[in-house]
Amino acid sequence: MTEESSPARERRQDVETSTAEPPATASGRHADGLSTLTAGVELARIELRRGYRWLRGQDFWLLYMAVSALGLLFGSWVAFDTTRSIGTALVAGESPPLSLATVGIAWSVLWLFLTATLAVDALGSNGGLANDGHYLTIRPAVDVVVGKLLAAAAKFAVLVFVLPLAATLGLAVGTGTPLPLVGGFAATAVAIVTATAAGYPIGLAAKGVVHRSERLSRFKPILGAGIGVSYLIVMVSGEVVTVIEWITPVLRAPPLGWLGDLALSTTVGAGASGVGAVAVILVGGVAAVAGTRSTVVAARYAWRADRARPTEDDADAAAVAPEHRIDRLLRTVCRRPATLGIASTALVRAYRSPLQLVFVAFPLVAAIPLGESLLATGTLPWYAPWAVIWYGAWAAGAAVPLNPLGNQGATLPTLLSAPAGGRSVVHGHVVAVLPIAPVIAGLAVGVGVLAGESGVALAVLAASSVAAVVAAAVLAAGIGAVFPRFAAVDFAGARRAVPPSKVAYGVFSQALTLAVVAGAVVIDDVVRELGTVVLSAWLPFGLTVSVDTLTTGSWIVLGCVAVAVPIAYRVAVRRIDGYRLD
Repeated sequence: MTEESSPARERRQDVETSTAEPPATASGRHADGLSTLTAGVELARIELRRGYRWLRGQDFWLLYMAVSALGLLFGSWVAFDTTRSIGTALVAGESPPLSLATVGIAWSVLWLFLTATLAVDALGSNGGLANDGHYLTIRPAVDVVVGKLLAAAAKFAVLVFVLPLAATLGLAVGTGTPLPLVGGFAATAVAIVTATAAGYPIGLAAKGVVHRSERLSRFKPILGAGIGVSYLIVMVSGEVVTVIEWITPVLRAPPLGWLGDLALSTTVGAGASGVGAVAVILVGGVAAVAGTRSTVVAARYAWRADRARPTEDDADAAAVAPEHRIDRLLRTVCRRPATLGIASTALVRAYRSPLQLVFVAFPLVAAIPLGESLLATGTLPWYAPWAVIWYGAWAAGAAVPLNPLGNQGATLPTLLSAPAGGRSVVHGHVVAVLPIAPVIAGLAVGVGVLAGESGVALAVLAASSVAAVVAAAVLAAGIGAVFPRFAAVDFAGARRAVPPSKVAYGVFSQALTLAVVAGAVVIDDVVRELGTVVLSAWLPFGLTVSVDTLTTGSWIVLGCVAVAVPIAYRVAVRRIDGYRLD
């Protein structure tokens, strides 16, 4: 036979290649040889690094985490001190100050908290896919799911390991042996793994349902806000203890109750069940495998959903209707079209992007004790009306006028080049918050009635509310124009908002607090007497303050505020007129 020519051989090879089975792709077998665990670890590493880089640029989230860390450290010290006393009592053969069953329940509570938190995490943007789901064109869904689960478990492990570590460390110090650390770490690890495997499929399934429902997609921010507010109310009001007592039978029963057995299994004298400790490890392994498989199914359901969108008619109605109502309301107090346009735009932006209001919602947590007092006694303390005035004025200033330049976003060049000058910009931002003044006045009067104020005092509270809101808006415009902020804060997914700068927040909050306290001292006898006692107790070297001295100082502060308001107005106008973009 003659030797086959090279071109003929190449043609035959091409035919054989074309008729052979195509190589395995990433959506089926692993063509690159990576196992699911290896790919998941790599995806988790990438997601954690992205999260870390994102967090470094989010100063407000870093501040929130710092404040939360203080509470976590305090709770850790309480846990350490309590379990140390328990360990000491066990060694001495005495009755511990807290039952060991209660200590074991702590790990069940930890599991429930983690499961709920991870479900919310999966329901939010963290449960979605980066780059519009292009990961699924490179790796199969199971690889991506394993990466998500590993990243979530690692992320929350850093947060939840602190309290268990403090508790088990207290037991170790109290008993004089490190053995309690072994059981505590094992129980915490099992809790994290199983809570991740249980919470994430729940969150992803809920995400799929929301994506497929137009109504749920529209009301998702409201539902999220409701969950957040409910969580704060339960935690701050102390009702979390009531909830735990209500579900205690479930927390003590297997399999959750076995977590406590595992946590105390290495503590001598704790009387933990060895069978329960072994059982929870076995059940945890099965739950991890079953939860991972369930997460894959839920992830495919969520990630392959065709998102429901509002119809164009609904979107146009939602965008246009509020503008007509706002314009009619503001036209009664705006003479210049430029002022009307800026005020209307500021309110429409707040309506369309309510995330901007999140930055003034945190002080509302302090209203929870006032609500409990009202429900328990039917009355409110003497300081409640002044708290309403302070918060109303602070929220009116911080919500809109405190960042007049940064709030413009991409329209800032247009605003700076428009015929409307700084005067119209300041007027517009102040007018935008004027509708809040009668609302705050009504709330202050209503709270004053519940606090037992007289008729004259109620009239003074109403007038003070209006004056405080107007003065706060002007002060905020001046301070915010000097210290603008243009960098946005990410909330979830593509939702972003531009808060005022931290310097503007700090200066404005201190100035307003000083002004409201000075006004309260001048108007209210109770505030004068209490202020005298407090200052006399705090001042060093035995110095005291009389009522007359405190009143005089308060009048001086109010005089300074009266001078600062027009100065802030002129500063804001000149700053905006003279601002130039690089």
